[in-house]
Amino acid sequence: MYRTTVIRTVRERRLLHSVTLELTYRCNLDCFYCYNDRTKQGTPLSLAQYRTLLEDLARMQTLFLMLSGGEPMVHPHFFEIGRMTKELGFVTNVRTNGHTLDPHNVGRLLHEVDPYMVEVTLHGATAEVHDRQTRVPGSFDRLLLHLRHARSAGLRCGMVITPTAWNGHQIEAMVALGDALGAPVRFQGPVGPRDNGDTEPLSIQPQPEVWDRIVALVAERRATSAGVHLRKEVTADAGAEKPATCSLGMTSIDIDPFGNVQACLHLQEPAGNLHEQSIVEIWHTSPLFARARQRAVDAATRLGDAPRKQLGAPLFCLAVEENCGKGRPRCGRA
Repeated sequence: MYRTTVIRTVRERRLLHSVTLELTYRCNLDCFYCYNDRTKQGTPLSLAQYRTLLEDLARMQTLFLMLSGGEPMVHPHFFEIGRMTKELGFVTNVRTNGHTLDPHNVGRLLHEVDPYMVEVTLHGATAEVHDRQTRVPGSFDRLLLHLRHARSAGLRCGMVITPTAWNGHQIEAMVALGDALGAPVRFQGPVGPRDNGDTEPLSIQPQPEVWDRIVALVAERRATSAGVHLRKEVTADAGAEKPATCSLGMTSIDIDPFGNVQACLHLQEPAGNLHEQSIVEIWHTSPLFARARQRAVDAATRLGDAPRKQLGAPLFCLAVEENCGKGRPRCGRA
C-alpha cells in the first residue's frame, strides 16, 4: 500500500516527502572513503533558521527527516534540532558513526528526539578492518560497546555497510555481527568519488565477486524475512511516469550545513539557499528539480533494459557517474 498508494499520491501532488539535513561536515572519525567535500565553504544555518525550516516543512506535510553529516551528533545544536523534529511530528532517523553514542547521549536521544531509527556505520567485523577504514584506533570496540548499550536501552538501531576491498572478505561475518547485536544490516554502494571529484576512495573498490555474494545473501535472507537489505530506489509504477534511474527531483531533497538545497545528497548543485529564500519558495519555484529529474530519465533511456551495474555493484547512481566525470578517467562505468 505504501508504494502503490502513498508514494503515488506524493508524486502526483509533488509533495516534499523526505529531507536529509546534513547538519555539519565535521566528524570525529576520518574514514578513508568519506564522500564529503570538507573544503566546501559557507555560513552555517543558525538554530533559529532550523526552527523556521522545520516549521515550514511541517506545513508542507513532509514526513521523513534524516539527520546526517559528517557526524550529526557533534553539531552544537544537535539535540535542540532533534527536539524540534519530535515536537513537530516528523519521522526522524539519525545516521551516525556511533562514536558519540555513549549512554548519556543514548538517554537524551530516547527522551528528547525519539528517533524512529538510528543507523550506525559498520566498516568491518574486526577491529583490524573497521579501524583501518575509520583511521581511528579503538573505534570498533567503542562502536560495539555503544551499540550494545543503545539496544538494551530500547533504541532502534540498524547498521549500514559499504563493501570495500578491505572488508569484502568479512561480509558474512558483518551480517552475523548485526544478527548478534539485533541491528539489521543494509548494504550501500558502490564506493564513489568524493563530492569534489576526488577519486582516491576508488582505490578500495571491492571486486564484483563481493557484490555477487551480497546479492545471493540478500536473496537468501529475503526468503526467510531476515533483516539484510540492499539499497534500492522507490521507482514509479509502470506507465505512471517516464522510466528513470531513481526518484531524483521528485519527492526528496538534501540540505547541506550552509543552507544549500540540493536535489540529491551527492549532486552539489543548489536549487537555492535558505539564507536567501524559504524552503517553500525553493521547492515550488526552482527549475533545478525538473532538470535533475530529466537527467535521471535521460540516464534510464541511455541504459535501457540492461541490468543496473556501476563500478562492480548491482546498482546505479547518477551522481556517482557525474562525480566520476569531474575526476580521473579510472572511474569508469563497469
